[in-house]
Amino acid sequence: MASPAERRYTIFAVALGSSLAPFMVAGLFVAVPAVGEEFAADPVTLSWIPTAFFLAAAMFLIPFGRIADIYGGKRVFSLGLAVYVVSALAAALAPAAPALIGARFLAGIGAAMVFATSFALLGLILPENERGAALGINIAASFGGFALGFLAGGLLAYYSTWRVLFLVPPPVALLAAGLIRRHLRGECALSRGTRPDLSGIALSATTILLSMVGLSLLPAVQGAAALAAALAALGAFVVHETRTADPLLDIRLLLRNRPLALANAAVLVYSAAASAYVFLFSLYFQYVREFDARLAGSIFLVTSLVTASLVGYAGRLSDRGRPHLVAAAGVAMTIAGFAALSLIGPATPIAVPVAALVLIVVGIAFFQPPVYTLVIGAAERAMYGVVSGLVETMRLLGMTASMAVTIVTFALIFEGAAITKTTVPLLLLSMQTPFRIYLGLAVVSLVVIWLAGRAP
Repeated sequence: MASPAERRYTIFAVALGSSLAPFMVAGLFVAVPAVGEEFAADPVTLSWIPTAFFLAAAMFLIPFGRIADIYGGKRVFSLGLAVYVVSALAAALAPAAPALIGARFLAGIGAAMVFATSFALLGLILPENERGAALGINIAASFGGFALGFLAGGLLAYYSTWRVLFLVPPPVALLAAGLIRRHLRGECALSRGTRPDLSGIALSATTILLSMVGLSLLPAVQGAAALAAALAALGAFVVHETRTADPLLDIRLLLRNRPLALANAAVLVYSAAASAYVFLFSLYFQYVREFDARLAGSIFLVTSLVTASLVGYAGRLSDRGRPHLVAAAGVAMTIAGFAALSLIGPATPIAVPVAALVLIVVGIAFFQPPVYTLVIGAAERAMYGVVSGLVETMRLLGMTASMAVTIVTFALIFEGAAITKTTVPLLLLSMQTPFRIYLGLAVVSLVVIWLAGRAP
């Protein structure tokens, strides 16, 4: 167990690292119209900018979680911060949309290394009765990163250029890496001596990649073929994992641990519901309501600060027992928000989408800390790295699926057209369909989190 000072420095360093990816994601969400104007990109191309990040992070989270268990969480966390530095500089210098998408994919790899180890590091150095509060602090830092990203993205897109946004992460990443290397003694490698499951890594990454490509190509035949190939890769992955001596993911762990399996399922479904709304709201505020980037960023800033101020309280509530009830309350608020948005139209008063946005972000604040408490509490210490990677993979797979719904909707409705004043009605139609899908997914996640809390 680490000393109190080492705990404080580690919590601070992990919080800094956890804030960087949300900062970049949020900044680009607000700056999407400016990026589209500079690169003359259509809505589908713009959708791939955040999707590439989520896709890469989802592909490599579990592998890096297992690698951290074998070679050390501190080492993987620090390398992830280094990848952030390189990807941020590449994004700042991107000459075209494909280069920016590639830089964001690289950032997703760095995020996989950070996300896969952050919760594991906190779980290993903290006693059980302090984990919920520490997870709440870490999640608050993530939402703080979102808040600052929204503010910076809006101001920079209006007064300067979105490229300056990517000059912020390198010094912060270097500070976090220095703190974690200096103040956390030793190395957290509880599975040292085993070998990484390279075949499992290849199969899992292939499954996720083909799934996303397939979803984005639907309803074309190529999309169906990619999804069929993804199912075949998934089947091969399951068979391989049950037969190898050192599996990437112990399938039997999920089969015999119902709380762990259900909590991860809840994270997957809820994230599929409550992720792409920010991207859609950015387009709604700036194209439909004709807000400038400053005002749109300010609205997102306020809502993110609301979330950041509540996650710590939600974490403390989950420490007192029955965390599934806290998470269920959060999902219920999210359901109310999407119910209001499912009927959004040109005559809808601005108070309705803003109130719905507040409900969604408050719901997220009450969902995340308790469900992560459920996941960590259901795992053995030696599996903290892979379980941390698993729950973050579920979150990012859900976020990727959420963006896939948006990509498919834009592709079907816009058919390659750009967003202009004449196509604003198409944008509103493109928003209604995803919001209704997200409403249904949120209802499903409420059922799953209830079952997770009731599981023995």
